[in-house]
Amino acid sequence: MSYTSWHTYGYGVCLSRLECDSMERMQKLLELAPEYYKSVQNWLKEQHIEKPDVDDILESDQEYHLGLVTVLQNVILEAENIRFTACDDYNSETYLVYEPSYPWDISEKEQNLTEETLCRILAKYISILTDEVFEVDYCSVENGG
Repeated sequence: MSYTSWHTYGYGVCLSRLECDSMERMQKLLELAPEYYKSVQNWLKEQHIEKPDVDDILESDQEYHLGLVTVLQNVILEAENIRFTACDDYNSETYLVYEPSYPWDISEKEQNLTEETLCRILAKYISILTDEVFEVDYCSVENGG
């Protein structure tokens, strides 16, 4: 038997307390990423879900099961062309983290990012789902399995 651990670090936010029970808010968020929204709708059709609620949308993440964090990751990627990492730690706390990368692996847009820009982007998309404010800071996320 083997055990593998991993460490995700960068600038981001812990979103374990993030809750969204409003389908109207979720819809508003998804509409900002039409291609991702279409893939979610296709998954819902495959599952024969005609009137989805927020929990149904969150279930569309069948790979990592990180819920709202995965939805935010995908919406921001499509809408802003900025890749955040959705991850969780040993305690099942969920995070959305912008990881450092090699200059040749990032887009021109990302090369010009600032701390303030990342904060503004995260606040913009999180505020669609909730009125609660989340602190954006350096994150060091460890997990394993």
